[in-house]
Amino acid sequence: MNIAYLLESTGLFGGVKVVLQQADALARRGHRVTVVSPEPAAEWFRLARARFERSSYAQSAALAEADVRVATFFRTVPVALDRASGPVFHLSQGYEGEIAHYKDAGLVDEIARVYRLPARKLAVSDTLARRLEGMGFGPVTDVGQTFDRTEFAPGPERAAGEPPVILVVGALEIEFKGVDVALRGLAEWRRQGGRFRVRRISYAPPGPLERELGMADEYHTKLPPERMPFAYRASDLFVGGSRVEEGFGLPTLEALACGVPCLLSDVPGQREIGGGAASYYEDGNPRSLAAALPAMLTADARARARVAGPAEAARYDSAFVAEKLERAFREALGRAA
Repeated sequence: MNIAYLLESTGLFGGVKVVLQQADALARRGHRVTVVSPEPAAEWFRLARARFERSSYAQSAALAEADVRVATFFRTVPVALDRASGPVFHLSQGYEGEIAHYKDAGLVDEIARVYRLPARKLAVSDTLARRLEGMGFGPVTDVGQTFDRTEFAPGPERAAGEPPVILVVGALEIEFKGVDVALRGLAEWRRQGGRFRVRRISYAPPGPLERELGMADEYHTKLPPERMPFAYRASDLFVGGSRVEEGFGLPTLEALACGVPCLLSDVPGQREIGGGAASYYEDGNPRSLAAALPAMLTADARARARVAGPAEAARYDSAFVAEKLERAFREALGRAA
């Protein structure tokens, strides 16, 4: 098959990495796959098998020749449908109409209209697929999440830090990341006498609220992807605060695979990823988070996480996703023929 992905941005974001991993996984199965973007190729991710074409969508040779087109953001769906000669798919990693940024921009109706266009829906999790179908945007195929376990694995066993290091990943400014809840929960435990250091990683520099909360003992902006496994392995606990609106919490999966104890918000998406390998606090409740923290920083919690986390993360594999995508694409091509 000749497959073209429409990628609006090549910035350092987890959602971009997912698209590039999907493209490479499909190319490994023998398909001709091209990622088309008006932006330069991502320097932080090198495609191994798939091709990259920097072009406007209107002038893209790969889009013109594609048997299958895959839109990867709501703005790229109408473009993918325009003059398409074969099936068009809409890969969703989260419903943009629930995000405050797009609500504030008055784009809720436009996003809903785009999701009702005749592009076949793909989702990166069962939770997201069910959510989209519940909104009336079905049918939706759950293709799962791409993941390379060779990048994320437990390091040498180490003693807990003194004080322990707690890792919180994500931009505080993006409300569905739940970083504000995580930091407020940590602040509550610190007020109760808890001793720890906070390691923060975000694609954005510290903003006013981050400075006001004052919880970060170290702060990393746009940490290179190859350094992320070391950041997990050098931490004693990962706190994942994803709210209901987040399509998939990639840092949660990465932390599990590295064998780090994980304390997660109790929402369906996090439960789908963490299963029985993680512990949970009441979503949106900093006090619930603070109450759960002491039990997460024990030798028993570390020993359990080193075994249970990687086992849970083993359910995710880019090759599995490529098989599901290929099946969906072939079925759509067969119907079109």
